[in-house]
Amino acid sequence: MRISDLIARIVTQRRAYVWLGVSAGAIVCLIIFVSRISLDSDVLNMLPDKFSSLQGLKIYDRAFEQTRELTFALHCQPDEVDKLEEFAPIFAEHLRKQPWAERVLAGSPMQTPDGIRDLQSIAVPLLLNLNPPAFEETISIVQPEKLRERFHRFREQIEAGSPRAQFELEFDPLGLIGPALKPFAESNRIEEEQPLASSDRTMRVFLVVTNQPSISAFECQRVMRQVNAFCAHARDGWEGGPLDVLVTGRSAYVAEISLSMRHDIIATVIGSVVLVGIIFFAGFGRWMPLLGMGFSLLLSCLAALALGLLIFGRLNMVTVGFCAILVGLGVDFAILIFGRYQQARTDSESHPQAISTAIQKLGRAVFFGALTTAVGFLALILSGSIGFSQLGVLIAIGILFAGLFMCTILFLFVREGQPPARHDWIFEAVKKYVAWSVRRPAPILILATVILSGLTVFGFSPKPPLPFDASTRSLQPKKSRAADALAAIMSNMPLRWEPVLVIVRAPDMQRLRDDWEKISAHWSELQVAGKIKTFSTPAALASSPRSIQHNRERLRAIDFQGVRRTLNETLDAEGFSSDSFSSAYKLLDDLQSVADPNAPLPNWRDKLPKSSSWWFLVDRYFAQDPLLTVGFVTSNEPIKTHAQYVALSRELPVPTVPMILSGWSYTLANLLPWAQRQLLIVTSAMAVFEGLLLAVLYRDWRLWAIQEITLIFGISAMLATMKLFNLPLNLLNVLAFRLVIAIGVDYGIYVLFAWQKARAIEHDIAGVVKPVLLAGLTALAGFGSLVLAKNPSLSSLGVACAIGIFWNLVATIFFTLPAAAAARPKAWREE
Repeated sequence: MRISDLIARIVTQRRAYVWLGVSAGAIVCLIIFVSRISLDSDVLNMLPDKFSSLQGLKIYDRAFEQTRELTFALHCQPDEVDKLEEFAPIFAEHLRKQPWAERVLAGSPMQTPDGIRDLQSIAVPLLLNLNPPAFEETISIVQPEKLRERFHRFREQIEAGSPRAQFELEFDPLGLIGPALKPFAESNRIEEEQPLASSDRTMRVFLVVTNQPSISAFECQRVMRQVNAFCAHARDGWEGGPLDVLVTGRSAYVAEISLSMRHDIIATVIGSVVLVGIIFFAGFGRWMPLLGMGFSLLLSCLAALALGLLIFGRLNMVTVGFCAILVGLGVDFAILIFGRYQQARTDSESHPQAISTAIQKLGRAVFFGALTTAVGFLALILSGSIGFSQLGVLIAIGILFAGLFMCTILFLFVREGQPPARHDWIFEAVKKYVAWSVRRPAPILILATVILSGLTVFGFSPKPPLPFDASTRSLQPKKSRAADALAAIMSNMPLRWEPVLVIVRAPDMQRLRDDWEKISAHWSELQVAGKIKTFSTPAALASSPRSIQHNRERLRAIDFQGVRRTLNETLDAEGFSSDSFSSAYKLLDDLQSVADPNAPLPNWRDKLPKSSSWWFLVDRYFAQDPLLTVGFVTSNEPIKTHAQYVALSRELPVPTVPMILSGWSYTLANLLPWAQRQLLIVTSAMAVFEGLLLAVLYRDWRLWAIQEITLIFGISAMLATMKLFNLPLNLLNVLAFRLVIAIGVDYGIYVLFAWQKARAIEHDIAGVVKPVLLAGLTALAGFGSLVLAKNPSLSSLGVACAIGIFWNLVATIFFTLPAAAAARPKAWREE
């Protein structure tokens, strides 16, 4: 018994068993889906994972405290800057009272009493952490003659009215705290590199670290609901005109992206289903087969999702578009199979016979069509992108299931007693076109060849070039409030361009200190040579156990009792009250205490209060693991080209220090060759694979050549259209070309397979061209619905694929068919 007869017998005579099996499979898939569903909203997972610069971004994004940091900004009109200055402290105080705010930075810590007091509390550990020569020079200040000279100078300057001398006498009477805090002073570039006020004073920025336990999608949504509620009342107390309250940060992005995923799923699936349903009903005028098609596609999506969750565990946000794509592609099989079934019924075949005929005539074409499409999407694994690899695997699984279900489950919804359609205006129109193309192929073939050849020349010509968007905007959600806030802040603040991140991990603290000192020395040479603009490192903040131990031994040689006597005598001689210098005596006591060899080595990180604003500076350089650190290099120009990436990659590293160079601009410049390789090499490899497969399938060089030329025309017209409408390629929609090849080749397979087997040419070919036309329109609807997605990478992929499918459909109908007719002997064209 033929397989087609077996399937027809089972779906017509064993319907109950088929439904039982379908129900059991659906229940299992639902259980897997509900129990294991987990979505990944990390935009970095849409980029290829093999690049170290991208790995660096992931490390920086996940391990450093900045992941929980939100940036608030207040923006007023130019004539209300004084009111903004008055309102800023009120706003900062409101922020500090919020239950989700752990720390708030509203200005430089050096300008606040708390900030100065916090620095004084860590003076001793920082003093011991100085390099031995610097420590030796600093500690020499406590020599008797230097102490007398210092306080005598203070008295003269104070009598002369110097406020600076008065401040220094109160802050650092012994002169030991200033040198100890020099590392913080050198690293404190917040006002310079991350200014908290715009130059025209119309914008004030506030940094807030939230207390959220993780940056998961649901946790970020929870925090941002609280933040948005705060922003709704943040203007309370403002007495001026319009005041913009802006918020951006990782949590804001994750919340928006995760919420947009829900929108994308609903909008794209509903849009695709509605458009596909309209096309199917217009083509066949049947409701029950339409319902069966929808059920089969839903089951295919559910099965693919269940298997995808079992394979990957988590699904990236870009995979939300797979349902809409699968609907647009999977319906092709339903249209082909049901169209051939309906034609058999019109030819007076019984219901079981028509099912068998449809599967026999087109089952092989459906199988190879599903296979080539699945292979095309599986090729996304070669992209190296986790998100697009998942998308490819899910669609490949779904398309194979769709091909199977459309040859089986679909017929459960086709009623045996339903009479065949008597008048099909689409079929009649297609039949007339096929008759014309078969009998007189030359005119339409020449016209199509001229038009498509012109588009091919234009598409592959170097001028005008096809625009390429390598900016981060191509990866951000559409109409993102967080992105708009960041753009507004960057346009108003005198920020430098994004620096290169240099991530260094060491096995211990001493190795970390030594590595950063080597790096700082090397970068200083680069700066002097004019190869970089500026840099900042945590070298001076990294603890050095070797220096601390050496400096403790040096302290043991100091007579602290003698220092106290000299200090008492000097204060009395200069007319100062000893009671006003309790901080100086306490500092001497602390130094004498740490000189004890039995005392533990001091660590300034343990002494700095957790509520201190200085942690904003510390967290900028140090991850939650203090052995993982980052430095920053500002290039002479913004990084936009791969040549700049190569130059920085050559100059910045230190041979003996393991490091990862990263940063958004640096990474995107690194990815440019990858994107070009995806467009050229991988797409070409995909075309070669499809060519070999077609050679095996057709075993006729004429039909093989026609199919290959059709693919070239389709891709070329796609390029030409993107040039004409100035639609840019980006790092992700370059993957569309291989998908278009995999999908577009199916249309040729259906037509040319039918051509090889047809006897009544016009009748049989028209019975395939109509489903191919409808299938192309539904694929357009599936990919076109992705335009509704808020994720720009997904929507741009949909637009590119829709353009490519359109031109492949045009080339198949107006070139492949007449070319096949022209390539065959005349006897084949006559009925």
